[in-house]
Formats: sequence, structure tokens, C-alpha cells
Amino acid sequence: MTRFIPFTALFFLLALAQWRCAREIFIDLPDAPPQIVAVSHFTDGQPFRVEVSISQGLFDAGEPTIPEVADVTISKGGQFLDKLRRAFSEDGKLYWESRDTAFTGIEYALAVRIAGYPVAEAGSSIPEHAGLQPLVVNPADIRIEPLSDGRSALRAPLVLEVADMPESDRFFAFNLRHETEVIQIVNGQAVVDYSYESGSFFVADGRTLSLLHNIPEPVVLINEKFWSNNRRTIFLDALIPFDPQTERPRRIFVEWRTLSEEFYRYHLSLARQGENLPLSDPDAIFNNIQGGLGNFSGYAVSVDTLELL
Repeated sequence: MTRFIPFTALFFLLALAQWRCAREIFIDLPDAPPQIVAVSHFTDGQPFRVEVSISQGLFDAGEPTIPEVADVTISKGGQFLDKLRRAFSEDGKLYWESRDTAFTGIEYALAVRIAGYPVAEAGSSIPEHAGLQPLVVNPADIRIEPLSDGRSALRAPLVLEVADMPESDRFFAFNLRHETEVIQIVNGQAVVDYSYESGSFFVADGRTLSLLHNIPEPVVLINEKFWSNNRRTIFLDALIPFDPQTERPRRIFVEWRTLSEEFYRYHLSLARQGENLPLSDPDAIFNNIQGGLGNFSGYAVSVDTLELL
């Protein structure tokens, strides 16, 4: 009898665990009604461009609906500025574009009206630009490394130092591009035939890479935590692959953006959606559109050129 009781208890616990593992759990997820989705990022001297669509249900398949008719307006300081007109991108995608251009330091408001949906509204501005110190590279520090496919890679160390670091709102992003000259031999002389631009690869230390985020915009977002401990400089090595027989890297273009908080929070939340581990909770997408979904945000930008050879 003393042996039978423990065995029965163990059998009961195992059966209970088996039943608990097989139990189905149903979660009733709320299904919000369709809303206007508006996404627009604007900068100094450029028109406003707004992409408009209609949100989908949680289990809807296919592409979202792009409305053919919408009333999209921009105001500044509470006064009407412009009614945006329809336009099409090179791949045929519909968007809405203003005639007026944006300027730094002005609070702009977006309103999108589509029959049958709540009005979608948002506000943002272009922040004062915190640019970089002049870019300088020592030619002796530029290296040429062989690649496995027979090409070479030019490796140039870059120092991206913020010239006047703000005390708060340290929201930045950057992009690297380069120009390569294509050479042909004419009468024994190397002659430039044409040149082309393309995006540049880069490498950095582990801490830097861990605080950089790839986003849908053609820039790399820098996490605000990077600037802790009075840090104001990013060290990168630009990598430019080229054919040493016919090509010559000529210059690097560094695009540097100072972001509004609305731009930063939105794209950081997008990046974190893709970076979540399988068992972690996904971050909610940042939304500053009242009555709808999406993002309306400004940014300042400058492009510095670094001559290589």
C-alpha cells in the first residue's frame, strides 16, 4: 500500500500534464473597422508626397486598397496651404503631391478625407539640422583588398562627427553612396568613358552595428542609445567593390539626416517588428495619425562629398 500511493499520484500528475499540453486556447482578437492609412516624410525645399491606402482586417489577404479619390490637404500655422494633386511613381503607384514646398521650423498639418471614413490628421515639422564636421580621409589609410570573385574592394575609414550635438532629441540617420568611373584604353591611355553611382557597403564595430537599423527609407537609422556617454562620433569603413581593370572609385557621398521624433519613432518601431525574437512580444507600430493610421513626419538632410583618388 505504501508503494501504490506514490505511483498513483505520479500517474495522475503525468495525465494532468498531458491534458494541459493538449488543451486548445482561443484568443478573440479585435477586428478594427477600416481606416485611412497615410504615410508622408517631408524635408526642406521639397514638395509633400503622401501615400494613401485603406487599412485591412487582421486576416485579410492581398494588397491594401489604394483609393482613387481623396481630399488631401496641407496647412501651416492653422491656415490652409495647399490641396495635393494626384501623381504616379515610375512603377505606376498612385500618390498625392503638393505644389508648395516645405520649410524648416514650420509646424505643418496633414488632413486626408475620404467618403465613408473618419478624417485622418497629423502634424509635424522639419527639425533644425545638426550636420557633420567636414569629412576628411588620409589617403594612406585607404586600402585595396582582393575579393573572391576577382574584383577588388576599396576600404575607406569614415569619421561621422556631429558638429553641434543637440542636448536632446538626438535622432539621426545616414546613407552612403559612391561614384565609380569606368575606364577604357584609347591609344594606350586610360580615358574615362562614363561614371555611375550606387550604394556603398560598410563595416563597423559590434556595438555600432547593434544600434543601427535598416528601414524602408534609403537610410540607416541610428538608435538614440548610441549617443549615450557624450558620444558624438560614428566610425565606419566604407567598402566599394570594383573591377581594377576597368573601374576606379572616385568619391563617396554621405547623406546625413536629422529626424523629427515622429519620423524616428515610426521607423524604429518598423525595424523592431522585423528584429523581434520568435517568443518575444512584437512592438506596436508608432502612429501619429489621429482618426487613422500611418506617419506624417519631417526631417532635415545634407549631403557631404569625400574625394577618394
